[in-house]
Amino acid sequence: MKIRQCLFDEVLVLEPAVRTDICGSMTDLSPDQIREAVPQADWKVQRIYTMPERHTFFGIHFQKEPYPQAKLISVLQGKGLDYVVDLRKCSATCAQWQALELDAADPVFVYIPSGFGHAFLSLEENTIQYFAADREFVRGYSGSINWKDPEIALELPCEDPVLSDKDRLAPFLKAIGK
Repeated sequence: MKIRQCLFDEVLVLEPAVRTDICGSMTDLSPDQIREAVPQADWKVQRIYTMPERHTFFGIHFQKEPYPQAKLISVLQGKGLDYVVDLRKCSATCAQWQALELDAADPVFVYIPSGFGHAFLSLEENTIQYFAADREFVRGYSGSINWKDPEIALELPCEDPVLSDKDRLAPFLKAIGK
């Protein structure tokens, strides 16, 4: 696994080893392969998210101290925009965001260290996302920020995304003291 690029210096886009032959392709996701690029990686949680509708939006999500989570994201089917928002108060890039299109046809993984918020927008119907975290989810420490927060000014390529009530009613940064 090699590092393809960095976002915010700490957020890594990882390119896994892919073997292709007449039968199809195989992408190597072994823990040792991932640890070569991200030595601190020790995934405790792995999930698969399915998004039947185009423009389904999750985020901006994070885990509060003392249970912050690092995340590893990829798309297994379809396409999506993966958003990373710097939520570190002392950072020069606090409240800034970067996005990367993830496409199952070009398998990459985004490593997001703790201190960053994460959001995802499906760009195709039936998009399937792989999600891993280095800590278990701890109820009561889950945070979310409204994607319409003017301080972050997140840009989506659609006007009316499919949202859960949690994301639609999420507070702005100022309300949560981030």
